[in-house]
Amino acid sequence: MTRRVLGRIAASLVVLWVVATGTYGLVALAPGDASSRIADPRLPAAARERWRRDFGLDRPLPARYLGWLAATLRGDLDVSWQHRRPVAGLLAEALPPTVLLTSLGLLVETLGGLAIAVVQAMRPRSRLDRWLGAASLLGYAAPPFAVGLGLVWLFSYALGWLPPSHMLSPAGQGGWAHGRDLAAHLVLPVATIGLTGMGALARYTRGSLVEERSQGYVLAALARGCSRRRALLAHALPNAALPLVTVLGLSLPFLVSGSLLVEVVFAWPGMGQLLFQAALARDIPLLMAGTLVGTAAVVLGNVLADLAAWWLDPRVRP
Repeated sequence: MTRRVLGRIAASLVVLWVVATGTYGLVALAPGDASSRIADPRLPAAARERWRRDFGLDRPLPARYLGWLAATLRGDLDVSWQHRRPVAGLLAEALPPTVLLTSLGLLVETLGGLAIAVVQAMRPRSRLDRWLGAASLLGYAAPPFAVGLGLVWLFSYALGWLPPSHMLSPAGQGGWAHGRDLAAHLVLPVATIGLTGMGALARYTRGSLVEERSQGYVLAALARGCSRRRALLAHALPNAALPLVTVLGLSLPFLVSGSLLVEVVFAWPGMGQLLFQAALARDIPLLMAGTLVGTAAVVLGNVLADLAAWWLDPRVRP
C-alpha cells in the first residue's frame, strides 16, 4: 500500500511539472505578449519597453521559465501583471465563491443522479427507464453554457423570478436579506452544474445497479423476503458505488478550479472567471498559479479515486 501511494505521488509530481511547463511554453510563445493587452495603448514606445523590462518580458524564454520555476518552488507565486497584486491573495479571494458554487452544484448532481439511477434500476428496460435514460443522455451532452443561457432566459427574462448574474445585488444588504440575496443568485448556476452533471452520474450508476441486482447476494436477499426496493438500496447500491466514487474523485478539480463556462455565463467571481480574464490579458503569473492549482487538484482527485477504489473493492487490488 505504501509503495503504491509513493509511486502515485512521484508520478503526480512529474505530471504536474509537465503540464505547468507545457502551459508556460504555450502562453509565452503565443503571438504578442502581455504588454499589448495590459499596458495602456497610449503609452509611448519607450514607456512600453520599460514596462516589458520591469516584468522581465525582455529576457529570453528559457531564462524567464527557469526564473518562474525557481520562484514557484520557493512558494513565491509573483504579482499579477493585470491586477498589480500578489497572485496568492487573488486566488484566496476567488476560491471561496468557487467552492460554495461548485460544492452545491456537486451536491445537486450527486443526489439527482443517484435518484434517477435508482428509479431506472427499479424497472429496467421499462418505458420510464428509456425516458429517463434519454433525458440523462441529453443532460450529459448539453453544453453548460447553453443550459445556463436557457435558464437565464426562462427564469430571469421571461418570468423575472431570479437574478441573471453575479453573486450579490449591487445594493449591499445585511442580515437575512443578504442570505436570501445570495441564495437567489446561487439558484441558476447551481442548477446549471447539477443538470449537466447528473446525467453522466445517473448513467454510470444505473449500469452498475442493473448489473448488481442480478448477483447472487441480491437474489438471496429477495428469497429471504426482502422487498425489491430494500434489496436494491441496502444491498446492491453499496456494491455499485465504485463508479460513483470514481466520478466524485474526478470532480475534486472542479471543486477547486470551478466551471469556467458557468462562471463566465453568470459573471460569478470565482476561480474560473479569474483565470478566464488572466488568459485574455496574458497574465502569466496569475494564469500559471491557477494552472498549478487546477492540475494539483486533478492529480489529487485521481489519486484519491484510485485509492478509494482499491480500498472499497478487493477485486481491483493486485
